[in-house]
Amino acid sequence: MAPIKIYPLLLFFIAFGSCKKDNAPVAEKHYTAVTQSIVDKTDIIATVFSDTTFQVHPGVEETDIHYLNMQGLTTRAFILKIDLKNTNISLEAATPYDSPSYGAQTVTEMAKYVDAPHHRVMAGINGDFFNTSSYVPLGIVYKKGVAVKSAFSDNTDKPQQGLSFLGILSDGTAFIGDKDTDYPAVRSQLKEALGGGVFLVRDHRIVQQTIPTVDPRTAIGVTDDNVVYFIVVDGRNFYYSNGINYEQLAKLMYALNAKTAINVDGGGSSTFMIKHPLADIWQVRNMPSDGSPRAIANSWLVVSKTQP
Repeated sequence: MAPIKIYPLLLFFIAFGSCKKDNAPVAEKHYTAVTQSIVDKTDIIATVFSDTTFQVHPGVEETDIHYLNMQGLTTRAFILKIDLKNTNISLEAATPYDSPSYGAQTVTEMAKYVDAPHHRVMAGINGDFFNTSSYVPLGIVYKKGVAVKSAFSDNTDKPQQGLSFLGILSDGTAFIGDKDTDYPAVRSQLKEALGGGVFLVRDHRIVQQTIPTVDPRTAIGVTDDNVVYFIVVDGRNFYYSNGINYEQLAKLMYALNAKTAINVDGGGSSTFMIKHPLADIWQVRNMPSDGSPRAIANSWLVVSKTQP
């Protein structure tokens, strides 16, 4: 009689298949609060590969999400939640060398020029679109109540840029507005401000988009209770992260309860930096598509008033 062949895969099912009880419950997946909100309120995530949240500083929280989007492409998003109700932190517009002029520096280099005891830079992202030859930003620039650039540049050749701004008003409120109506209304109250591009969310409603391009992107959103969200989504790297379009980015901001949200400069400019909680270094957390952080015209920095 020929010997009976037992294949390894068959042994697996004999050993483990019989252990499975009928109608056994499937373990429920638990995500961080940010990721759970995105999963519940949007249709952009097919699978979450990893999901991590940690405190950068009191009032400042980072969430990193690695997910498979509905198009079957791997995507990585970096989200910073800044609670401006915490009076020990603030948002400041940064320029190269902390100068009231135009130039180019990386976000980390800009941070070095303003970091000081009780004025410690805890995080930062890239800012407005800019002329790549002159480094003049398309939008406004306000620093410490002074208008470095008080008018929006012509955006005829780039209609998705030079449309909006994030401002910190004199009472500490974060405000996102458009260049035509909102800027004239609040310009006398602006303490810090930088320009931006298309609106993603207005009055808690997703704004319909006409540009479907998928790229690395940076977005800023503000909630009703003075919480600011920075989002950077990496792209242009098939095996690491494939980017995002305006529509999907708007859905992310909507899921985070942003009242208003805008797109800012992206592509190779997209930078997400924090002061590492376990080491005295600034760390660029994302992977800029140029291969290294780009020198840009301005940035937003999160500053702590309590760090010695």
